[in-house]
Amino acid sequence: MKRPVAELAGLHLAGNAMLLWLGYYWLGIGESDAAHLAWSAAVVLALALGALWLHGTAMALFGESERRFGAAARTAFRHLAPLFVGAIAAGVLYGLLAWWHDSFGHKAFVIGSYATMKLRKPVAPARVLDGFEVVIWLLRWMAVPAILFRLGASVAVRGWAGFRLPWAAPRLGWLYGIAVCGLLVCAIWAPLKLIDWVPHAKEFGVQMASFVSRLGAGYLLFAGGLLAVEFLTSSGRPRASQANTVASP
Repeated sequence: MKRPVAELAGLHLAGNAMLLWLGYYWLGIGESDAAHLAWSAAVVLALALGALWLHGTAMALFGESERRFGAAARTAFRHLAPLFVGAIAAGVLYGLLAWWHDSFGHKAFVIGSYATMKLRKPVAPARVLDGFEVVIWLLRWMAVPAILFRLGASVAVRGWAGFRLPWAAPRLGWLYGIAVCGLLVCAIWAPLKLIDWVPHAKEFGVQMASFVSRLGAGYLLFAGGLLAVEFLTSSGRPRASQANTVASP
């Protein structure tokens, strides 16, 4: 059991770094003509499929009854098409959340005015907007990721059949959404804040050493946090670790 997990951890450390480099490379591709535009689209497709295979392998390994790295990688590769469809649906969902967030400014003013009229107390639109920001934050970082990771784990193991309910129950029960939120904050928000932080040091060598250290720590948080989320999303307790029973005649 330890060897497949070690292989998976090594794959995540190398694979996520390669995906980040590919994303950085894509940002520098020009779109001045049809050839560059086609190459840009091909790089985006390779980036998406690589990320789906990498993280699909983790969810397949943690969700399958036999913990074999090679079998999990092949399973994720076979299920790339349904995983890609699920990723598109996730992108559309987050796009709708962004549209809802951007269009709420006028609604906050209307709701604040209506609440002031009904409650006979002043309700500032800013307070309504702050409450809405909390709701959007919880949806972005807790509710929606908890659902999407469960869907992704089901699809990674079962393919197209994984879209059908019920999905396998996560190992933490009702605490699963809170755990996903905390791990995603550690994997995405914390590394960005860590890399963006600039120490008050005048020496160039100290600044460079700080940047390299913060970059390495942020990357380990990113890769480790995502891997931990995928582990928690696996179907309950590992089935391979449960005792095998033989039916008595």
